[in-house]
Amino acid sequence: MLSLKTKQAALQFKRYFSLDGRNKLSNKFIPVTKDKTSDNSASHGMLLKAGFVRQSGAGIYSLLPLGLRTVDKIERIIDQEMKAIGSEKLSLPLLLNPEGWKKTGRWDGSKGEFFRLKDRKESDLLLAPTHEEEITQLVASELRSAKQLPIRLYQIGRKFRDELRPRAGLLRGREFIMKDLYSFDSSVEDAYKAYDDVAHAYKNIFDRIGVPFVVAEADSGNIGGSKSHEYHLISTVGEDTLLTCSECGYTANEELAIGKLPNTSSSNEPAAETRSDIVTKSLLDRLNLTTPIESTVVSYSGLNNAEDGLTQGLAAIFTPTGRSVNLLKVQTQLSKYLKKEQLLSDKANMDMDTLPRAKIDSMQPNDIPHLHLFLDNALDLTVATSDRVTVHTPDHFRLAREGDHCATCKDHDSILSSVKAIECAHTFYLGTKYSSALDCTFREGNKPKMIPAEMGCYGIGVTRVLAAVAEAKYDEKGIAWPSSLAPYSICIVPTDDRKQEFKDIANQLYDELSVKFNDDVVIDDRRSGFGAKMKDAELIGYPFTIVVGSKSVEEGQVELNERIQGQDSKKTIVSIKDLNVFL
Repeated sequence: MLSLKTKQAALQFKRYFSLDGRNKLSNKFIPVTKDKTSDNSASHGMLLKAGFVRQSGAGIYSLLPLGLRTVDKIERIIDQEMKAIGSEKLSLPLLLNPEGWKKTGRWDGSKGEFFRLKDRKESDLLLAPTHEEEITQLVASELRSAKQLPIRLYQIGRKFRDELRPRAGLLRGREFIMKDLYSFDSSVEDAYKAYDDVAHAYKNIFDRIGVPFVVAEADSGNIGGSKSHEYHLISTVGEDTLLTCSECGYTANEELAIGKLPNTSSSNEPAAETRSDIVTKSLLDRLNLTTPIESTVVSYSGLNNAEDGLTQGLAAIFTPTGRSVNLLKVQTQLSKYLKKEQLLSDKANMDMDTLPRAKIDSMQPNDIPHLHLFLDNALDLTVATSDRVTVHTPDHFRLAREGDHCATCKDHDSILSSVKAIECAHTFYLGTKYSSALDCTFREGNKPKMIPAEMGCYGIGVTRVLAAVAEAKYDEKGIAWPSSLAPYSICIVPTDDRKQEFKDIANQLYDELSVKFNDDVVIDDRRSGFGAKMKDAELIGYPFTIVVGSKSVEEGQVELNERIQGQDSKKTIVSIKDLNVFL
């Protein structure tokens, strides 16, 4: 037996359900809500209110019809630009065999980040977080000759990451949609050409999306490779900090940015804790330092070439007082050194943790058989390598920050400024990191030696773009979507849904506009008040809303409302026969 409430809801749905081949809101699932979210991302709240997404669990979201329409538009732009540079689309599995990951060393290197599972036979499986190993093995099974190169393959699909603290809605979730392109070339020169081609395509993609973006130099992280750039949308809720120079245009993520220290020191007093830890005390005493410095001590560990062997130890980093250490750069350089000395497996990822002061102070000198020392290049120090200390080449081991001087400018004493941004895309030149490990090789001519393919990988977070654009384009009324991404470009709203003549004009306008706008027009024929419909139109963010009223019947005119972020909609009275000129 159906309850009375269920029967009433069913009758109401049937009464308003209209099927005549046109897009009408009476048959659309758009559950707008006034519920508020506890998340601190305003854009996420707007996507919930406007009926684009709904939360299923922590970091897990359903894309509702409006959200999926916007995602489809993002994907359509990506498809067109990827095909323009000769890329072919395919679909890779979401459930991965981890054997390739074990060969590249990533299976053991990121145990806490990925979703791992076992089948009924207790065999390991992996929910795809990325597809470098999978695509490399696929191409390796077919690649024989240099004549088969270049190869450019891409997909758009779901990825999974076991985020410890999912937040900001689609910006930091456990499940997301991503475009990833992989290039395979016969030489470094050709691989760099592919990289430049993709960079040009990415510029076109973000230009067509219609929101300002910046390109920043970046670190490659666990992906590997030596050439890397990030594509960001500027936003106060962004998790990345970019440092940029207004004079020369230099822009880099703070983890890679290089800046010159201002002439004035941030402090005239030595850091109070500088001499307190036992790891660096003997060094500092021996050097008789007069320049104040900061010291940071870290532990490191990683698999070596011995079976189940582990390389571990301690490193100390000296930076100018008041300046934080760039641990990512230290980790990269130490890892390269240990691999070169065959103390760390070529496939291993090295873990690094900052030691708390209390733990350091509890150590005895014999607890520290050997120490790696990293000196920031702003320090006027010279330390010799000894049997107990390996001194690495000084470098920019401090984090650059706003107020530093630009190191790139030659003729200007320009200052770096910082902005918060949302990373939406990332490009990597991989070299032969994966092709060598997974035997993705080819023969050149009659030469007997097999050559590993030069690779690149290039990602765009599709659902991340959706959330980032919403973040950039929201106001107190809703989301002012750029026309390229709006779920519908035009919404036609009759002022009285009971008058047949209003309905007839709305249908006429729909048919005429659909010639130009195809499936991008919708009629709001719901049985609700006109004011509520207009508020929903601003909340959802249609670029144009056309109001059909008495003037439409009597004078052949409609009111055209153009959605403008942060302002009242621009209203123009337009003759129906001239409407196409204004759209």
